[in-house]
Amino acid sequence: MRKGNSMVAYTGFRAFRNILTACLLLMATHAVADIWEEGDIEAGQALFNANCASCHKVTNEVLAAPGLGGIADRWGATDELLIQWIQNPQGAAESGDKYIKSLVDRYVPTYGWMTAQAVSPDDVKNIMAYVQNPPDAAPVADTGSDCVTVDELPIVENSDSSGVWFLMLLVLFLIIAMAAAGVNRSLTNASLEKEGETLLEDATYSSRVRNWTWDNRVAVTLIGLFFVAYGAVLGYQGLMRVGVVEGYKPNQPVKFIHSVHVCENEVDCKYCHHSAYESKHAGIPSTNVCMNCHKAVKKGRRYGETEIAKIYDAIGFDPTSGTYVDGSGQNGYTSPQDTYDGEPIRWNKVHNLPDHVFFSHQQHVVVGGLQCQNCHGDVETYTVGRVAKVDDINQLVDKYPGLIELSKPTLTMGWCIECHNKAEIDLASSGYYEDIHHRLKDNLRGNEELRKYMEDEKITVKELGGWECAKCHY
Repeated sequence: MRKGNSMVAYTGFRAFRNILTACLLLMATHAVADIWEEGDIEAGQALFNANCASCHKVTNEVLAAPGLGGIADRWGATDELLIQWIQNPQGAAESGDKYIKSLVDRYVPTYGWMTAQAVSPDDVKNIMAYVQNPPDAAPVADTGSDCVTVDELPIVENSDSSGVWFLMLLVLFLIIAMAAAGVNRSLTNASLEKEGETLLEDATYSSRVRNWTWDNRVAVTLIGLFFVAYGAVLGYQGLMRVGVVEGYKPNQPVKFIHSVHVCENEVDCKYCHHSAYESKHAGIPSTNVCMNCHKAVKKGRRYGETEIAKIYDAIGFDPTSGTYVDGSGQNGYTSPQDTYDGEPIRWNKVHNLPDHVFFSHQQHVVVGGLQCQNCHGDVETYTVGRVAKVDDINQLVDKYPGLIELSKPTLTMGWCIECHNKAEIDLASSGYYEDIHHRLKDNLRGNEELRKYMEDEKITVKELGGWECAKCHY
């Protein structure tokens, strides 16, 4: 009887195990289907451009790492390991999975470890959905970009020299006038001597000028008023240009071409300037960020190996062997006992605000939702970075929805307060703004200023205190 019960129990256990296994396999199959088929293609494109496009292409072509074309058919591990491989490659390798080990053995010696990406499982699902729908098939709005570079060479624009030319002409006129006065005096004395009259007394040039000025005092007064007014206008224009640096485009130690990286290779601006999300400054990319791609991309299509070699010299990388030279360390970091003495790349600052001005990229990018083009212009057509002119930015209004058309010169106070006056706030975008909205409505009665703000049912940055001095000035 006990043996029969045991057999029944064992048979029941096996049936339960088989059912459980089938359920787990079904769940795994469903999860895989989810991660490969149910993502958002448009969201995946944005995530791919921000996190993956600097190293991977959606085709089989190698950029700085193997292409991702056909990855759904090639991936030989679970979806959980795929997510872990993207979030923490070394951690996925420690799982002991044979397929992951084959990836490490095949690619890490050549391309190095993939940088861990701060993405969620849902983000991975969206990325995989986009990867399986290449750009020519993905239903994503066309930006209208043709990857045309508008400025081939970095140039520092010369300042207006009209004032110098005017001064030179004025000096030349005075010399001619003094020479003419001397000739006229000589001819007058010759005529007087011929007629037997008294010659003009010898006098210095200053005496002659004083006498001539007095004799022609009305004309001299009018001319003097003209020059005073002209000087005042020039002085005012000069003072109004203080701090205005539109068009400034300095040479850089490396001929970096934004159009190749941003437009042709679709590298998101914030992949390199990643601190724009979380800091006051957008930051200059470290050489390690450059090496994420250029450990494999060793030759550029325009400058060949010349400019990329400057990156290798700075970080201590031997492109021939694909390894870092002695003393530089795996990631370019050095310790006191290391011997590599490469010089870092010293970039020339392009955008600069006075020390008494506070500006936070994080506040404008994360909270305000501004695009890089709002302030920096059509970066994907640039070579080196430059200060965009306000007219150039205004031409992008149709190309980049949400861009605000302004009239004041870029990086000036008038430019900032004009933007704050026009930029609207979505009061439902966060709990912070929702709270402000409720307080505005609660205080609307009896407050004429708030009632005026709410008449058009819009709230601007100015109306939330964006014109308060302490918002921008310490």
